[in-house]
Amino acid sequence: MGLKRREFLQQAGRVLAAIGISETLWLRLGDRYLEALAQPTARKLALLVGVDKYPDSPMRGCVTDVELQRELLIYRFGFAPSDILTLTDAQATRENIETAFATHLTQQAKPGDAVVFHFSGCGSRVSSIESPGIMQNSLVPADDVLPLLANPAVNDILEETLLLLVRSLATENAIAILDTSYTYPGFPKNGNFRIRSRPRPTVGQPSLAELTFAEDLKSRTNLRPAAAVLAAAANSQLAAEQDWNGFSAGLFTYALTQTLWWATPANSFSVSFSRAAGNVEQITGLSQQPQIRPHDLTAPLAVNFSSLMLNSPGSDGAVMAVEEGGKTVQLWLGGLSPGVLECCAGSVFAVDSSEGDRLLLRGRTGLSAKAQILDKLDRTDAQLTAGELVREEIRVLPRNIGLTVALDSGLERIERVDATSAFATVPQVAAVGSEQPADCRFGRVPETTLAETSSAHEPALYRGRYGLFSLGQMPIPNTQGDGGEAVKVAVQRLTPQLKSLQAGKLLRLTANEGSSRLKVRAVLATTAPQARAVAQRESVRAGGDYRLEPLSGESEKSVRSHILNVKKGDSLHYGLYNESDRPVYFAVFGFDSAGRLSVLGAEGKDAVGGMSLAIAPGENLTVPAAGAIGLAETLIIFSESPFDRTLVAVEAEMQQTRDALPIRVLLNPLNVARAVLEDLHAASIPGVQKVGISTDDLALDVSVWATLSFVYRVV
Repeated sequence: MGLKRREFLQQAGRVLAAIGISETLWLRLGDRYLEALAQPTARKLALLVGVDKYPDSPMRGCVTDVELQRELLIYRFGFAPSDILTLTDAQATRENIETAFATHLTQQAKPGDAVVFHFSGCGSRVSSIESPGIMQNSLVPADDVLPLLANPAVNDILEETLLLLVRSLATENAIAILDTSYTYPGFPKNGNFRIRSRPRPTVGQPSLAELTFAEDLKSRTNLRPAAAVLAAAANSQLAAEQDWNGFSAGLFTYALTQTLWWATPANSFSVSFSRAAGNVEQITGLSQQPQIRPHDLTAPLAVNFSSLMLNSPGSDGAVMAVEEGGKTVQLWLGGLSPGVLECCAGSVFAVDSSEGDRLLLRGRTGLSAKAQILDKLDRTDAQLTAGELVREEIRVLPRNIGLTVALDSGLERIERVDATSAFATVPQVAAVGSEQPADCRFGRVPETTLAETSSAHEPALYRGRYGLFSLGQMPIPNTQGDGGEAVKVAVQRLTPQLKSLQAGKLLRLTANEGSSRLKVRAVLATTAPQARAVAQRESVRAGGDYRLEPLSGESEKSVRSHILNVKKGDSLHYGLYNESDRPVYFAVFGFDSAGRLSVLGAEGKDAVGGMSLAIAPGENLTVPAAGAIGLAETLIIFSESPFDRTLVAVEAEMQQTRDALPIRVLLNPLNVARAVLEDLHAASIPGVQKVGISTDDLALDVSVWATLSFVYRVV
């Protein structure tokens, strides 16, 4: 709140106190009132559809997707609950979906209104009646039927029909979000992912009712030229959902909604979309790449979403209910990453609309949590209410965070027994069943060999050759062994890679771009063959105006359908900027596609020399970036305090190798990652003591550190 506005509210509050209205309550209500005045008068309408209960292809995360979107639209974008219609499972028949679109959206939407349609469920392809060789994309409703030779009609909704419905709306501010895929690969699961495609060959045709409905739409004269669509994957790719600890959700919907919780109106939507796409591609590789269709609608989308955002900083969640006479609250935490969400018990959140209310998380179920109110203001008049936004203040992480490895279902029973026993000997590494939440997978390496198959075209698994895989069953480079290897020997061989993956998991748990209060930013840029800024990150809640770099035409700002790509051979570097009022220290870590961890030093310095530098207020420095082919990830960690323990851990490695390089692959990455967490914990002690909590776990104060993440692909 600006100074003049605060002074006005305080003066008015003192006057109103004379008639029994407290100044605290007035400040809170006054903020809401002025924010409400700033909102556009246009109405915001949404229809959200999710189907888990299919007859022959049950999903688990589609109804959760509806909940993710609903809470985001209400608490972050200001939709009225009465203006959001949801259809889930048995409610989501073809007729009900199309009728609801017509009555809830088409009949009510006026020019300038905002409209969101969301579908999570299975997709498929159906044959055109007029041209049997032409296949059309379709959405599978809850009343899916098996086509027969005598009656090949199915109940699918043609994607063309949906786009016609969007184009027929009276407003141009409409968008369809489709978390589905249309091609069935022949198997319902891929590693830990369930595939959102109808699991049977495509033999059906659209029903007569569907074709008639579509023809009626085509005859309308008010159709707009195109419909804006956010798709979970390209037409030929697979969209997937995943189980996390306590809930399931679509990879795309979860990534998109989480990113938008802490986006701000200043962010271009294409940047937020690129971030969400990057999260998905990190998990799936190239098998699922979210798309904006058609590509030339990126600019209008940016305006649409920016105009919908509330005039408040990004947040991590919202108060859903106040219970036990104002002593506890139920929270929705859709803005937290899955890793942080899993570890968040004991963390402290602050309420945005107040200057002292803090909430201590006591337990979590899925994406909702129960919290105890720590600080009380004048609760007689200033009771917390549902809808208030919350943000992280103290992040609490257990000290014993380990790595979980899922055993592939293709392993034989004796192999699973041996693997479980072998992994138990590796500290903080546990083996679980194939379908349980995990960090990576262990299994046999698929190979095609004529000697082991009855057909030259039939794949087989070479017994005794094992490796690690991503959750989407993509091989992790440099983890495949030789033939004839025993399971226990393979696990022993893989121990260094397991430790590296665990180190990466720990460092990613420090990412806090959406909640950090430390005013810093970082810019990824090329120096050759052409100097240009291609991506930037800043702590969005730090306040004030950043001197943001203008991004070039070939940058994250212009991304249409994938994460940022940079060309092999481009000379890359990061510019680190301290825009706070105090010196800050930094540590920069890079990950390659094999999960190997590197430490990056300041330009002209080795890894240790760079990490010992402080960036003065208003100053900046440059760090070289790795440019190996494949997916690259960089974590830039800023802190108010020096990385003393981290420096000791890195120096120990330098004594082993006796060389000085600005980019160094770490031999003992887990030791370094643990040292980083301990350094951030030590820097946070004053803030944690001020809040008044006591814990044996790691407690990190978001005001003293910021971890900014960059993900891009070198091609």
